[in-house]
Amino acid sequence: MQVITKNLGYSFKDVALLEQALTHKSFSVLNNERLEFLGDAVISLYVSERLFTSFSELDEGVLTRLKAGIVSRDNLNQIASELEIANAIRLGKGENLKDNSILGNTFEALIGAILLDSDYEQVKTTLDTLIGKNFIDPEEKINLKDPKSSLQEVVQKRYKTLPSYSTNEVMVNANTKIFESVCKVEEAKLSAKGQGKNRKKAEQQAASALLELIVNEY
Repeated sequence: MQVITKNLGYSFKDVALLEQALTHKSFSVLNNERLEFLGDAVISLYVSERLFTSFSELDEGVLTRLKAGIVSRDNLNQIASELEIANAIRLGKGENLKDNSILGNTFEALIGAILLDSDYEQVKTTLDTLIGKNFIDPEEKINLKDPKSSLQEVVQKRYKTLPSYSTNEVMVNANTKIFESVCKVEEAKLSAKGQGKNRKKAEQQAASALLELIVNEY
């Protein structure tokens, strides 16, 4: 645990919080799921705040996509790997860290634990160091994933499922037709609509609207 606290740049006053943050639900009923919930919200707030203050020229849609990339499973797993927490996570028999979000979820739990052990200002100081070097460069925004890809990643991480699309061709008048799409995530009880001159554009618009709903909800 000394390696973790050194890499975090934070020493816990209550070591029990650190131990709980490193405990997966497969190991004990006293696990890190609640801390993960808290940390997820705090990281979301931190990223939203930093994006808002750093990139005043970007509109809400681009900010939403930037945020989705930063808090994605892949990015949080990468940060967790750099913290070298894999060997310290307490897992139940038969559980492993391959092809899942346990690393990233544990990182979220650690951030939740730091908040309870200190305050939000300390959390921001910690995240400035940990997420700062993983923050997406605004110059790379043209290479961001499209809304459907970003939405799929967020939905898989949060709800362990995939979004669904219902898209239809609609005649506006005798000479004009458009496509209307409804994107749903049943597990979240959320949906959003989009329109476009073709099926792809309609679905991208619907995905962008739903992604915005989900990200803002957190």
